[in-house]
Amino acid sequence: MKVENIIFHELPELRHPYLIAAFAGWPDAAQTATGAISYLIKRVKAKRFAKLESEEFYVFTSLRTEVNIDHGILTSLKFPPNNFFYCRDERSQHDLIIFRGIEPDLHWQKFSNTFLDLVKQLGVIRIYTLGGLYDRIPHTREPKVSGAVSQPGLTHLLERHAVETISYHGPSSVHSVLLAACKDRLIEALSLWGHAPFYVKAETNPVVCLSLLQKLLGLLEIEIDLSELREAADSLQEALDRFLTENEELRLYVQQLEEQYDLEGAAPREPLAGADKVIREIEDFLKKERHGGDASSNFPL
Repeated sequence: MKVENIIFHELPELRHPYLIAAFAGWPDAAQTATGAISYLIKRVKAKRFAKLESEEFYVFTSLRTEVNIDHGILTSLKFPPNNFFYCRDERSQHDLIIFRGIEPDLHWQKFSNTFLDLVKQLGVIRIYTLGGLYDRIPHTREPKVSGAVSQPGLTHLLERHAVETISYHGPSSVHSVLLAACKDRLIEALSLWGHAPFYVKAETNPVVCLSLLQKLLGLLEIEIDLSELREAADSLQEALDRFLTENEELRLYVQQLEEQYDLEGAAPREPLAGADKVIREIEDFLKKERHGGDASSNFPL
C-alpha cells in the first residue's frame, strides 16, 4: 500500500508497534517534546526508515529551507525534516516507531490523515504524542506532566502513572487535530504535555524533558539509560538555585509563586507583578552560563 506524501527508505516488519511523535514549533515550549524524543532516538539507536514530504504542509517563506553552498557550489538543499524512525525491542512485546517533525502550517486534517494512513499500514496499536507548554509553575517544584486521550477508556492509564488530565479551552495545536482524527478512527492515542516554568527561557529545559520522558517510559513499560539527561537536568537546576541565592528579588518572586501554586494546587491564573523583569534576568544569566566555557552549563540536548 502506498501512502500519499510518505517516502520510504525501507519498510520494516514490526511487532505490535507503539508510535511516539513530537512536533517542533508552537507546541514545543523549551524544546520539551523534541528534546525528550531526540534523547529517546539516540538511546534506543532508532533507525530512520521514512519521511513525510513537506511541500504541501509548510509555508517556506516562514519556515525556510536550508541550503549549503561550498565555494560557490550548491552541495545540498534541505526541506523541513519530518522523519520516522523504528526500533525493535526484544525485551518487549511492542516495537517502537518514533516521529520527529515540525508542526505544519497548512492542511492539518490532510496531514493527520496521511499520518494515520501510515499508522494503519504499519499496524500501530497506540499513539503517544509529546508536547510542551509554558506554565506558571515554580522550578522548585516537581515538573508537571498532563495529558489527554482519544477515548474515555484510556484515562485510567494517565491516572495510573500520575499524569494529570487536561481541562482546557482555547487555541490548539496539531496534537488536537491528530487526537480528533484518532478518535474518529477508533485509534488509541494519548497526548502528554510537559509544563515548563514560564520564566526559565532556556533553549532546552532538560528538567522538564526528563519528567516527560520518565512518564512516557512508564506508560511504554520500557527502561533506557537516563543518566546523561539527568546530569543535564541537575546542572540546570543547580544553576537556577545558585542564581536564586545571589538574587534576592528573584528569590522573593519564586517564593510568592510557590505560595500561590501550593495554595491553589495549580498555577495561578494571572502573572505576578515583575514577571517581565524576572524573565529577562534569568535569560541573561542562562546566556552567560551557556557561553562561559563550562560544558556542564550547556543545557541544550
